[in-house]
Amino acid sequence: MNLTGFTDQQKQTLLDLLTIGMYVDGNLASVEDSKIEGVLNTIKFESETERNRFIDGSFTRARQHLDSPQAMRDFVTDIAKHFPTPDIRRKAYSNLEELLSSDNKIDAKENKLLVIVREEFKF
Repeated sequence: MNLTGFTDQQKQTLLDLLTIGMYVDGNLASVEDSKIEGVLNTIKFESETERNRFIDGSFTRARQHLDSPQAMRDFVTDIAKHFPTPDIRRKAYSNLEELLSSDNKIDAKENKLLVIVREEFKF
């Protein structure tokens, strides 16, 4: 994962994007979990409790937006606001694409998420 240029806040937002990517196909692969953990480990938290609260919240936020393409789009629209430049949006997208392809396949639901992200990130 390329995290160059991301602030801690943007890394947290990226983690939300990656988490919805991990859950979208309903198949939680250990390689995806490892990549999420890698990003999480680069974020500075005040305490282990704060870290755990954040990751639990990220999982909850992602799962709440899996019910429909519109719910995913709304979630991605909110995420896009945290990535103000085309460069940081491209990096976030590349990280998502890397995560989704880490199990050597991108299924239809994952592809739909990528389409939504490209549209909302204005690519």
